[in-house]
Amino acid sequence: MTTGNISKNDLTQTFSTSTALILALSISLAGCAGRDARPVASTNPTDSAFDCAGIAREFEANERQITSTVKERTDAQGKNIVLGATGVLLFLPALFFMDPKSPEKVEIDALRNRNNVLTSIAKSKGCPAPKSQLTELYKHLDAKAKPASSSDNRN
Repeated sequence: MTTGNISKNDLTQTFSTSTALILALSISLAGCAGRDARPVASTNPTDSAFDCAGIAREFEANERQITSTVKERTDAQGKNIVLGATGVLLFLPALFFMDPKSPEKVEIDALRNRNNVLTSIAKSKGCPAPKSQLTELYKHLDAKAKPASSSDNRN
């Protein structure tokens, strides 16, 4: 009659094994969270060959990429908030899926630097300076960055 009964030791061992398996799987998948930054170079060897139209086209393409990257960054921050809350309140291994790298900021800064270089090239070639369509977005990004940098200066 004891064949149908599960002992307390068997139940504890099964629970421990399941917990260890879930934790190991979570840690191994945590390496998949996020991605590496892919910043653009601020200068290129072919910069001297640009004409005014080429400068304007690349400037506009960079601004489209900035807009896309800002959206990706917002989505990643929202995901991190959800995972952080879930990890703290419900399921600790969810914390392993957060993306602490923030590669989007590096890419946005690189694209902005590239556009500054393109503006300088345009001026040196006598072209009209490219007009940014993202001035409000830049103000918002710069306002977010200022509190962090001013607190760093206090230390």
